[in-house]
Amino acid sequence: MTAIRSRVGTALTALAVSALAPAIVLGTTAAASAAQPRLTARPSSPALTGVTWHRLTLRNGWLSSQTQYQSGNPRWAIRNGVVYLSGSMHQRPGYLRSEFAVLPRAARPAVSQFIMVYTVNGTAGYLEVAPTGAMYANSSPQSHAQGYTSLAGISFTARSMARHRLTLRNGWKSAQGPGAPAYDVSAGVVYLSGLIEQPGVGTDHVTVLPKAARPRSVMWLTVYTAAGTTGILVIYRTGVVRAIGAHTRGLTSLAGISYPVASATRHKLALSNGWISDDPIPGSGDPAYEIHDGIVYLSGSLHQPVTSSDVFAVLPPAARPRHDLYLATYTGATGAPGTLFIEPNGEMSAYNVPAPADAPSYTSLAAISYPLGS
Repeated sequence: MTAIRSRVGTALTALAVSALAPAIVLGTTAAASAAQPRLTARPSSPALTGVTWHRLTLRNGWLSSQTQYQSGNPRWAIRNGVVYLSGSMHQRPGYLRSEFAVLPRAARPAVSQFIMVYTVNGTAGYLEVAPTGAMYANSSPQSHAQGYTSLAGISFTARSMARHRLTLRNGWKSAQGPGAPAYDVSAGVVYLSGLIEQPGVGTDHVTVLPKAARPRSVMWLTVYTAAGTTGILVIYRTGVVRAIGAHTRGLTSLAGISYPVASATRHKLALSNGWISDDPIPGSGDPAYEIHDGIVYLSGSLHQPVTSSDVFAVLPPAARPRHDLYLATYTGATGAPGTLFIEPNGEMSAYNVPAPADAPSYTSLAAISYPLGS
């Protein structure tokens, strides 16, 4: 199996929308000396978590990748109407079906969820979670998902979660019928869900979130769009939501997006190795973390004017995961999917594969979260 932290691989093609990206400082070529994943067991950080994990029963040749990469066995949890996934997996050669597990009834969503995920060599694939509980791992080509798919940081609202329908504008409409897209604010956290499309002519302004659901800082996100491509979702402090990219009008997913409300208390990350905050230029906030009811939430943005190490910060012990986490995130001037890598020792790294200037030029931490014990 190809090493998942290798600098050799093919990233998804970036969207040609650089004029719409945040004002950022461009970096130079990323360092090429990244270490491979450790293949020996390591002491894990304390599991101070508010969720109870359950093993996912894999099918169709899908296997846990924990033994190879210490990134966790596939698991699920549900708390307060929110479903959390963790772990990693790959598919045995000769198997073709993308369905890898079925969630129990209590953990099933009301409508299908399409969520971008990290796949082999820093590429981006996507999960589909159906109302039946069936879960599928896909990518283009499918070999990326088969080689390695990370479930780290994935969450979505279960059918039991109360939802409020979003009022769409400028020709945007639901692609899933009544009840979607929607938002909910629960225990100080905002959750978005649903698929949207724009069949006619209109601007990229999708909706305006109510005051209670607005973020503290501008959020730049790479999201699933039509036919497994990626696009850009921007959520402003005013509540304005924009969907940017060649395929967003065909289909854009809001699933899996969650973030603390604007009033939440955040703790700034101490940056290192030449990484600096991008705030206040794009207004996306200083890199920070928050621990809320057993869930770690990241926020803010950063860049590295003179490229050196991928490591940009070290989380305190209370916020560290149990396993290696590979998370897909927004990078560069065009929202190209990049990688956020978090280790049990707290080290946080940002990079792209292959190594262009995207991650050093701009990396977003917005809407990234994971339960302690992941």
